[in-house]
Amino acid sequence: MSIFRRIANLCRRSRVDRAIEAELRSHIEMRIEDNLASGLSPEDARRDALIRFGNRAAIKERATGADAALVLEDIWRDIRLACRQLLKSPGFTVTAIMTLGLGIGANVATFSVVDAVMLRPLPYEHPERLIDVVPMNSRFPLDYTHNLSYPDYFDFRSSNHTLTHLISYHDASYTMTGAGSPVRVDAEIVSWDLLPALGVQPEMGRGFSPEEEKPGTRVALISHALWISAFARDPAIAGRIINLSGELFTIVGVMPPTFRFPMTAPLTGIWTTLAVDNAPVNSPTSNRGMHFLNATGRLKNGASIAQANQDLATIAANLHQQYPATNGHIDSAKARSELTALVGDTQPVLIVVLGAVALVLLIACGNVANLLLARMRERQREIAMRTALGASRSRVIRQLLVESLVLSGAGGLAGCCMAFACMPVMLGLIGDSVPRAADAGVDLRILAFAIGISCAAGLLFGLIPAITATKTELLSPLKEGALTASADRDWLRSALIIGQVAVGLVLATCAGLLITSFMHLRHADEGFNPDHLLTFSFETPDSRYKETRPGFYREYFEKVRSLPGVQSAAGVMIMPMTADGADINFEDPEHPAAEGQRPGANVTLITPDYFKTMQIPLLKGRDLSDQDNMTSPQVMIVDQAFAQKFFPGENVVGKRIKPGAGNGSGAGSQWREIVGVVGSVRLSATQREMRPEMYLPSAQLSQWCCLHTVMRTSVEPRGLETTARRLVASMDKDIPLTNVRTMQELMSMQLAQPRFATVLLGAFAALSLTLTVVGLYGVMTYSISRRTREIGIRMALGAQRGHVLSKVMREAGAMLAIGITIGVLVSLLSVSLLKSMLYGTGARNPMVLVLVSAIAAITGLIAAFLPARRAASLDPMRALRTD
Repeated sequence: MSIFRRIANLCRRSRVDRAIEAELRSHIEMRIEDNLASGLSPEDARRDALIRFGNRAAIKERATGADAALVLEDIWRDIRLACRQLLKSPGFTVTAIMTLGLGIGANVATFSVVDAVMLRPLPYEHPERLIDVVPMNSRFPLDYTHNLSYPDYFDFRSSNHTLTHLISYHDASYTMTGAGSPVRVDAEIVSWDLLPALGVQPEMGRGFSPEEEKPGTRVALISHALWISAFARDPAIAGRIINLSGELFTIVGVMPPTFRFPMTAPLTGIWTTLAVDNAPVNSPTSNRGMHFLNATGRLKNGASIAQANQDLATIAANLHQQYPATNGHIDSAKARSELTALVGDTQPVLIVVLGAVALVLLIACGNVANLLLARMRERQREIAMRTALGASRSRVIRQLLVESLVLSGAGGLAGCCMAFACMPVMLGLIGDSVPRAADAGVDLRILAFAIGISCAAGLLFGLIPAITATKTELLSPLKEGALTASADRDWLRSALIIGQVAVGLVLATCAGLLITSFMHLRHADEGFNPDHLLTFSFETPDSRYKETRPGFYREYFEKVRSLPGVQSAAGVMIMPMTADGADINFEDPEHPAAEGQRPGANVTLITPDYFKTMQIPLLKGRDLSDQDNMTSPQVMIVDQAFAQKFFPGENVVGKRIKPGAGNGSGAGSQWREIVGVVGSVRLSATQREMRPEMYLPSAQLSQWCCLHTVMRTSVEPRGLETTARRLVASMDKDIPLTNVRTMQELMSMQLAQPRFATVLLGAFAALSLTLTVVGLYGVMTYSISRRTREIGIRMALGAQRGHVLSKVMREAGAMLAIGITIGVLVSLLSVSLLKSMLYGTGARNPMVLVLVSAIAAITGLIAAFLPARRAASLDPMRALRTD
């Protein structure tokens, strides 16, 4: 049977008249001629023509006894056909690929960061069994700010039944000398079983042993990076003696290149045992009231986090009853996975950003679906011919879905290129505010995600247009000049635009709230003047400065204040804008409280002129002076938040309290007179409220050290860095300066995480709004092109241009109004997820909603006005001649 006889039979079975049969014959003949002209053999030319028009009989004829190879061949032919179809419409293809590339690229870049931070396992043995142990107050179950003391840690380590190891650790730093220039190195003071608990082996040497926790022991593990930079890969490094802040340590091992503990620590560092804290006098290891330790444990085989919770809570409750004076504020303990503890408050930020970028992809898919729906109008005759030739509905849908998947694959490739190009910018924006974000990059997980999201996008935007396209009537589209329009497709296009407007409005509302919050943070009153402040720190080790430290600092600050360009200078133990703090209890004779129930506040040590240098206002009383030393009466200054919280409506100057900190000589706490009240200062740029603060004169405590220096300058602060280094080196060549930063840089570091969330959500909101506007413009343009003859008839019958313009604008306005209404309602229900990320503004800010709705309405109406004006300017005679 010839090809044309089969066509005739198929047409008769489909009840299509002979005129249509003739047209079908003509189309297939043209297709065969095109194939022959392109170099195909006659057989291949005929086969492609039949498959092109969905000749199911021919396909069955070929596929008799077909195996998997033939199926794959059919799919490959569908892909080639899809590529030819897309190349025939370069404008449509480029627009769709760019739209998808933006959406997929944003998702790939964001997911790579989320994967590195939240999904990638920690680089230890069986990381799912590592837990973070936190002492807690049952009255504040969400507060993870408590730490362990050494005696508490020893009790937890010996009494638990669910952990194989429980390691303690806390930050420290040392000045390393004797290996070239003095180097400041970060360190961790850990329990002996650090490496067994993590399941890590040293690259060289050995780990710690239990005996190396005993007093007097000084051993250290060094990082691979420090081994290279300071010891030039010395193969005999194990057993070498190094000088750390005046004490001799024996190096017992070198850690692998990628080892990091904790995960937020730098790669260059040192680990030593808690023996350094085990001093003969006033040892932290015997002081139950000093809570400063972090703890990480490894679960036993078969033990769960819930069982560890119960086990540790029981131990904490027992300690609470046994030691009410030191553990009165701790009555429970909680275990959480180490990964959860590491991510911390970053998790809601990343989830919100990931959700936002998913909505951007949804809007992009809506735009491409609208483009496909419009394109189906041009392909009605082709689809009708294929159906008339016997192609089943599923066969046509398959071919259209293959085209969508090819399109999404190209969009995914473009998106990956965009993502990899934007990754350095995103990581630079994140900085150090998100742990492990610097490890984000390309691996098999990211590529699998890119492939998966591309396929999902192809199905998402291709399925509905493919289904609606197969509902085409056979007869009408095949008639010459007939182009029908489906009311279903018009409804779908309008619904897609409404959905895009609603989703875009939700994103814009979230971005508006974060921008408002960030502006509040930027313009919040820090309590001091951050301009022209240079900060740095250095250490005066006990081995050389235990007795002479006060005199050293007096001479040092005299020299600093005499430097050209320095207006004033002072020292402080805890620097503002570092999020550090030291909370201690105090005894108030006017408001007695039982041990363990006494109030507490932050405490820091300062030198004279600190308030002057920081420009913190003195509200009452006097400032500290050089006369406030070890031989003078014990004094202190409090801030306004302290006075208002603990002595509301009273004059706090002259009152006497006993802070929990002793004077370092073993004499215990001292009664101190409050001699002044100063303004409150933010310790962190994201601090929601001022915290009570106590300021003690450093000269009245002999054990203070490692003061941060703050200098107020009359010149650019960074210009004095070299001068400051030379000054300190002239006083002691073995003291290196570290953490040299301006106060503005410190504040910028504090704002890195909210800035990251704000910029990304703002960019995604702007992208979604742009895609929505472009989509609305395309839908209105297409709608007007379909109605050109109708508009011409109306204008020929006397309709005014203004009437045509207003009619088109009303249609666009209706879609915008519905979309904005839905978007506002969804925003009111969903923005509460941002509550933990907002500062100075509520989650339901009416001004933000009004502003965002106005922007969406105005931009949408502008997008609709352009095609509407074109419609109103149509020449009626030309419009009437339009097919």
